[in-house]
Amino acid sequence: MQKIIFGMLLTFIATLFALCTFIIAALQPWNYNGIGGLLGSFLGTHMLVPFIISMSIMCLGLAICAKEAFSKKKR
Repeated sequence: MQKIIFGMLLTFIATLFALCTFIIAALQPWNYNGIGGLLGSFLGTHMLVPFIISMSIMCLGLAICAKEAFSKKKR
């Protein structure tokens, strides 16, 4: 049961961090060497790498939750 709680906490924290990086990038419009829109904002505010890392950690947390939820181990 502790692994699924760990997965949920990991997912929750990564989701909050991804949301913060998304909001920071969305509120500051940029034109990064001709690249506009959300990708230009991510590149201009240097938030693309933290956003990708947080999304990866969020997927890892979801994978841990899914593995623990659907395991056939008897307790």
